[in-house]
Amino acid sequence: MGELKKQIEKAPDKPGVYLFRNKEGKYIYIGKAKNLKSRLKGHLQNLKVDPKEQKIFEESSKIEWIITKSDYEAFVLESELIKQYKPKYNVRLKSGSGYPMLVITDDEYPTVLISRKYGEIKGDYFGPFLPARTARAMKDLIHKLFKLRTCDPMPKRNMVCFDYHLGLCSAPCVGKISKSDYRFDAKSAKAFLSGNVKKVIYQLYDKIEEYKEKMLFEKASVIRDQITAMENLIQKQEVLGLPFEEADIFYFHGKKVLFVVVRGHRIVGKNFLDFKEYGLYEDFYEQVLTEYYGKGNYIPEEVILNVDIKEKENISKWLSDKKGEKVSIKNSIPDEILSFINRNFNFTDISVLEKIFRETFGFELPDRIEGFDISTLQGNFTVGSCVVWESGDMNKKEYRRFKVKTVKGIDDYASLREVLYRRFKKYMDMETPPLVLIDGGKGQLKQGLIVKDALGIKNLRIFSIAKKEEILYTDDGKEINLYENQELLKLFTKIRDEAHRFAVSYNRRLREKEGLKEVLDRIEGVGKKRKEILYRTYKTVDRIAEAPIEELKKLGIPEKVAQNIKRYLG
Repeated sequence: MGELKKQIEKAPDKPGVYLFRNKEGKYIYIGKAKNLKSRLKGHLQNLKVDPKEQKIFEESSKIEWIITKSDYEAFVLESELIKQYKPKYNVRLKSGSGYPMLVITDDEYPTVLISRKYGEIKGDYFGPFLPARTARAMKDLIHKLFKLRTCDPMPKRNMVCFDYHLGLCSAPCVGKISKSDYRFDAKSAKAFLSGNVKKVIYQLYDKIEEYKEKMLFEKASVIRDQITAMENLIQKQEVLGLPFEEADIFYFHGKKVLFVVVRGHRIVGKNFLDFKEYGLYEDFYEQVLTEYYGKGNYIPEEVILNVDIKEKENISKWLSDKKGEKVSIKNSIPDEILSFINRNFNFTDISVLEKIFRETFGFELPDRIEGFDISTLQGNFTVGSCVVWESGDMNKKEYRRFKVKTVKGIDDYASLREVLYRRFKKYMDMETPPLVLIDGGKGQLKQGLIVKDALGIKNLRIFSIAKKEEILYTDDGKEINLYENQELLKLFTKIRDEAHRFAVSYNRRLREKEGLKEVLDRIEGVGKKRKEILYRTYKTVDRIAEAPIEELKKLGIPEKVAQNIKRYLG
């Protein structure tokens, strides 16, 4: 740590990119700054309050930097370096590539293809499609409705292929359709994908009349199917007539990101973006945008957020350069879309919760709350759980479980003290520890205060919550009936119930594991290590009994012992 501080003191007061590197030489975090020294000193100041910041410094052995001519140049370089090195503490989408889009190609006889990188195929792009599997379904539908060729590239043939007989292709390769009619089908497919069906739907009705007059009833039937699909598309839209034709909407709720796609003045897709690793919170919004569009996803005319971001100008310029035309970033989501989000997703308004929390308890809603519970079966398999609520949602990556080691028999208070003592020791180096919520009443609260005093932690706040009555007890003597405040009730019962579920599931796992091991104890040649291997691999007696001897041998179990296992369990 001391060496890193010395390196920070040597950092220049200039714009650039900085890179944290570990002992193996891998970059684990990359950032940019208008002033490198000032930004790196900011990292040091956040060290005591941000667990992610602590991990970065603990794992780093060196800080490097690259000076740039401008803040925007630093922004672009940062994006490229993150894309190249994929640092573990920068935001990364779980999908290794962009979301699938459909492309109506620019060929003489266009077809429809799937692409995950905007611009790699010449043509008109539509999407992205969320969830990803809908892209394939939509491609199949385009072939079925508009008969765009299924082969790519288009071959020269004397006979039609099987897809023509299946009704998936109009066979331009053998002249079964005129070039003008085929290109009209491609135009109709584009209208269908974009949602702007009014541009072609009247022309489709004219086509029906034309084919009827020429006694081409089969072709008229195809057009009728296309019109029906377009009319159904319009009727199914919940939000229509938005004031912009296309936009990507990012709705941030803590570290959940709801992504809504607007095309053709309507919502065409929605999904939660899934990340491998959350970055530092202060850079989170910017990193989500650069990670998403850095994957090659389609860039619309507008990007709309429900938060304000520091890098708005840089990101807007970066997106505009990539798209080749102006891209605007706004932080005001239209009421129609907010109403749609509220109807379809159960989000708590953090700003409302913060206000209620401050008025009720006299201090700010913490970024992190840790919930604790104890689970036991008549004094056996006693375990504790620690679950984490962070910035609006449960963070399962931060959950911890404890096997109680020092308590024999039934003693919930002693078990709770052991678990809290082991966890609270982690708080001693924190400038701002989390708020603690214990499942239980005044007695459980008292155990938390005993541990707090024993460790001498001054600024730790502890609450407990009693089941059924839903009374919240605070360390400064308040007793709050949560039924009188629904926002606080949802917050604290969610954390309490999750702590209970996590503790019970761990208790059950230990019981199942012990039951299996008791069976394995009776088998000759199965010692402690082999019991662990069998448990980790198979989990249940039935699965071990079904395992072939050759499979057991691959786990390092001698053939004679494997035969004993099969004989005993068979």
